[in-house]
Amino acid sequence: MNRLGRLHILAVVTALFASACPSAKALLVDWDTLTWAPGSLANSYDIDPGTPGNDVTITVSGKASTFTNDSTTGIITPNIGTAITGGLNPVQNSFEIAGNLFTNSKVTLAVDFTPQYNVGVRDVSFTIFDIDLGTNKDQIKSIYGIALDGTHVAATITNLGTAVTLTGSGLAQVLAGNVASPNSGAGSADGNATISFGSTAITGFSFVFANNAGAPRYQDIAI
Repeated sequence: MNRLGRLHILAVVTALFASACPSAKALLVDWDTLTWAPGSLANSYDIDPGTPGNDVTITVSGKASTFTNDSTTGIITPNIGTAITGGLNPVQNSFEIAGNLFTNSKVTLAVDFTPQYNVGVRDVSFTIFDIDLGTNKDQIKSIYGIALDGTHVAATITNLGTAVTLTGSGLAQVLAGNVASPNSGAGSADGNATISFGSTAITGFSFVFANNAGAPRYQDIAI
């Protein structure tokens, strides 16, 4: 039986709509209920009782020396917490990445769906918080979904906060911070951007968190 999924990583909540065609049902990967050992770089979650085993795997990669502690809590990242809120009220947990980024350094986040969704996952979307300008510009680039044949799928990017500028098109789209925005409280939604892949069936997606130039400086984002 073919299996089809729909995934939404909306701010701090990931919703996977997984089903046997043609019906669909909603499931949640909720950062308020999940765990992630601070500093670990990969985790898998079983969120669909209709499929055995884990349904989604999240992997963060980059030089170990790049990752650093959250500036608010002092906890090593990647981790789950409430330091970056994306304007949500009430505040919910988000998945945070903080690093001392510098010229040509980067952190890559990849999400892979179980091969049991053998006709792919549709309606994938996620929101990134706190893309802004500190000493260096936060950049989100190399954004793509992975189609069933392995080719890359361009994202649709919407709901840009005032602190975020979008340049390029297709697979060359880049999000960059243009002014500073707070991690929490008033104005914390200014660094938001929503990335989606629409009705295209994909087996996963990936993006790179980097900066524009300069010496190592603290930078952070959350999903």
